[in-house]
Amino acid sequence: MITAVSDPVWRVRFTRAELPVPSSPLPGMAQFCAAWPGWLAESGVEPGTPFLVSPSFGFDVVLNGFFREPTMRAAAATTQSGYARNVAAFLSFLWSARDRRSWRDASEDDHLAYLVWRRRDPDGPRVAGATWDREVAAVNRFYRWAVRRGQVQRNPVPQVTRRPAGFGAGWAGARMWDE
Repeated sequence: MITAVSDPVWRVRFTRAELPVPSSPLPGMAQFCAAWPGWLAESGVEPGTPFLVSPSFGFDVVLNGFFREPTMRAAAATTQSGYARNVAAFLSFLWSARDRRSWRDASEDDHLAYLVWRRRDPDGPRVAGATWDREVAAVNRFYRWAVRRGQVQRNPVPQVTRRPAGFGAGWAGARMWDE
């Protein structure tokens, strides 16, 4: 299905083990399709790995590298898919409501505007708290990954540290709310 370029959403797609060969392929396309499974294996991309495509059909290699990081690759397919959909939803918001803002330029103000739209705006989706928490966790994990790799200066998701736990609280007392 062809989508209009004006459709302001980031799309989630998944790598396929094999590519279909068109009945009248362009020159070189049949060889490309035949070589695809070997390239996937050589590149370490598992079939079913999610990737995002921008509303203008762009593929951001850095952004999609997040789905190839070891902890993401080790996650269940449903977790990978959920993270991809949650990140795509935030990026779609940046595109449509924040003047096509790049994920690299997102700020805490953008995240706050997303919160208001997702949870409180009468014309927004008004998602439940658990849904919002899951979405924020996915977007936060993506941006923490991007900050660690020097792709962005700051995470647009505000980081709030828990109060110190009492004696004997264990490892949970040292964690952050966003983890």
